[in-house]
Amino acid sequence: RLITVGERGFTLVSDDEAKSWKAVATPVNRTLTSVAFNDDKLGVAVGHGGTLVRTEDGGNTWTAVPMDEAYGESLLGTTALGDGRFAAYGAFGMYFDSSDGGKSWTKRMVISEEFEAHISEVVPLNGTLWLVGEAGTRARSDDDGATFAAVASPYTGSYFGMVVAKDGAMLIFGMRGSIYRSADAGATWQKVEIDTTASFNGGRVLSDGRIMLVGNAGLVATSSDNGQTFTLEWSTAGKGFSALEEIPGGVVVVGEAGVAILDPATLVRK
Repeated sequence: RLITVGERGFTLVSDDEAKSWKAVATPVNRTLTSVAFNDDKLGVAVGHGGTLVRTEDGGNTWTAVPMDEAYGESLLGTTALGDGRFAAYGAFGMYFDSSDGGKSWTKRMVISEEFEAHISEVVPLNGTLWLVGEAGTRARSDDDGATFAAVASPYTGSYFGMVVAKDGAMLIFGMRGSIYRSADAGATWQKVEIDTTASFNGGRVLSDGRIMLVGNAGLVATSSDNGQTFTLEWSTAGKGFSALEEIPGGVVVVGEAGVAILDPATLVRK
C-alpha cells in the first residue's frame, strides 16, 4: 500500500502499485506535510497548525491527536523510529517524540533553548539520530532524541533531507543543488560537485543500491557509486518534485503536479 498526504487534510491511497488512487479524508482540514508508518497498520501524519493524526488500520481511518504545544506552528516532518516510536518536528525548532504509537507526545529541546531553525528531517542511523534543517543546521542525538548536539556545517543554507548509502556513507542535500557526503560516520564532510543550483527536496536509496534525489523544476539526480557522483536529468513537464518512493519496476514521485509514476521517457539531460 502507498499513502501520500497533502492539502486540506486529505490522504491518497493506492493498492495497485500507484496505478490508481482513492482519497481518504482525515478529521482535520489543514495541509498535511509528511507521513510515516511503524508497520503496515500503525502510522502518523503531521501538518500545518500543529496538526497530527494517526491511524491503526493502514490509513483507512484517522484520528486527530491534540498537540497544544505546537498550536499554530507547522509540523514539517515525521519519522518512524521503530517499536511504536515516532518523532514529529518542524518550524522554529519544534521537536516531539512518542513511545506509544503516537497517542501521546513529549516536547524535546534541540541544541539549546534559543534554537529556532526549521527542522526538515530526522534520520536514524546505527543507534544515532541525525537531524537536518535550515541555516545549515545539523545535529545528532546519541540518547534516542532526549538531547541533540550541534554538528558543525560547511554550508549555511537550508538542508532538506538526508539518505544513507548502501556502503554506509551519509548524504545531506538541500538548497541550491547542495549535496554533502561523509564516509566516516559524520566526522568529516565533502561537497559533491554537481552542475545545478536547483534545490533537492527528497531522496531515497533504491533496492539496487542507486541513490535518487528529486527537486525543483522536475530535477532527478541518480548516483550509482554511493553518492560520490550524480547524473542529472529533468522532467519535461518542469514541475517540482518533493518526495519519491520505490515500487516494483519503478518510482513514484509527488510534488507540484500531484502523484505519478516517474516515466524515464520524460526525462532529459541538459
